[in-house]
Amino acid sequence: MQRRIFIILLSVACLSLLLAGCGPKSRTAAVPRPEGKLAVAGFTNPIYNWQILAGYLEEEGKPVPDGTLEALDSVLIDTLQKHQVFDYITPLALKECEDVVVFEEEGLPKVSAWKYWLGVAKCAQADLLLVPQITHWRERVGSTSGVTTPASIALDMYLIDVKNERLTRVRYEETQVSLSENLFTAKKFASRGGQWVTATRLASDGIAEKLTELGL
Repeated sequence: MQRRIFIILLSVACLSLLLAGCGPKSRTAAVPRPEGKLAVAGFTNPIYNWQILAGYLEEEGKPVPDGTLEALDSVLIDTLQKHQVFDYITPLALKECEDVVVFEEEGLPKVSAWKYWLGVAKCAQADLLLVPQITHWRERVGSTSGVTTPASIALDMYLIDVKNERLTRVRYEETQVSLSENLFTAKKFASRGGQWVTATRLASDGIAEKLTELGL
């Protein structure tokens, strides 16, 4: 009992210190911003392994809820703007090339995700293509103050170098845990106001972090 009280008090103390130190920080990209004409695809939700660009799905056949992809697209566009990335082919403009590539492949055996997206990039005459994919989504069951099931997400971002036909992959996975379960997450827990957040908030944090890793 005393140990449990100690952990709770320690958690509260850590959270208080972190909240006191929280404030807006300047963004520093992990790598230089990629050069060339950038195209950005909207989020897709692969439910079969042949639809993903790398790796594999833990479980096939599980789509995200309706409206999720549209919400993530909005987060992606807003985050790019916050990161001062303005000059790119938008997901809406790229959709025409996505439809063209699908049409060209109609009646043929399933093309790999790599061949498909490379074809989309070439259609758009882009030097670089950002392809975001959400592969796991579990919404929070509960409220900001307490949950029976925490939110959990996994997403991948791929940056395709069209000329060199090279792929860079960054992945974000998170299942929110309480501060008492893992003190190493204290900073992140504090940045979220010490609350249990939605899957959309987890995804938003992941999008911001992984765009930075790609230099965007």
